[in-house]
This record gives sequence, C-alpha cells and structure tokens, in this order.
Amino acid sequence: MTSAERAQWQADQDAKEAAWERELEWRQITRKLEALYGAVRAGDGSIRTRERIGRLEALQQALMGFPEALAA
Repeated sequence: MTSAERAQWQADQDAKEAAWERELEWRQITRKLEALYGAVRAGDGSIRTRERIGRLEALQQALMGFPEALAA
C-alpha cells in the first residue's frame, strides 16, 4: 500500500468513525429528549426541564449541520 493509499484509507476510516459517533450521539440525545418531553406531558413545566430541552434540541440542530444553534 502506498502512502497515498494509506492516507486515503485512514481518511475513509476517520469519516466512518465520525459518522458512527454522530449517530450514537443523536440516539442518546433523542432518548433524553423523549424522556423530557414525557415529563412535560406529565406536568413538569419547570424552568430546568425547559432549559435541558432547549440545550438538547440545540445539540441536535448542530449535529444536523447548524452549529449556530449552539450560540442561542
């Protein structure tokens, strides 16, 4: 394997790993949000819950390619 082929292989592996990590993070955030949405439906209208939902939704937006959502 030439150094160029090795570099391309490594770049491909890095991209696959990054995609996998984003998928895992997305799933984790989604589970947390579902639990928080359930708490809201059950009557939890606390500021802390709303803030957590806002932060997690901003993280999802950043994962979808809108990093400016984290600045809000």
